[in-house]
Amino acid sequence: MRNGKVFEDVEVHDMSEMDAHSSRRNKGAEKEQNGVSVVWKALSVLIAMAALVYDLSPIDAVPDALPVLGWLDDFGFTTMAALNLYQQFAKDQGALTVRLAKYLKWMLIALVVIAGVAVGGLVALIVKLVTQ
Repeated sequence: MRNGKVFEDVEVHDMSEMDAHSSRRNKGAEKEQNGVSVVWKALSVLIAMAALVYDLSPIDAVPDALPVLGWLDDFGFTTMAALNLYQQFAKDQGALTVRLAKYLKWMLIALVVIAGVAVGGLVALIVKLVTQ
């Protein structure tokens, strides 16, 4: 009331309630901004499990009997999976280390694909030379 008049269009709020609401809204925005969806996190865990199965499996893209090359593909897949896990579960998605992990992961993917194509080409060349 002001000078005996009631202002009906003015709402009075409890400031502590407004602060709590603002805090909840900001936490939601932070989670949306910095977090990664549960689907991507679950997918990264599945990729890590697949990499471990690949490491333990006797069937490889490059056989482990080849001393260095056979181990490099296992190392590459496991490192990519670990970098992906780190990237997906990091709290601050804008951090330099997360961005670096992302770029390293994609560089490793490119190197593994190139190595796979090179090994496939060598195998095809050897098969062609042997069958002639």
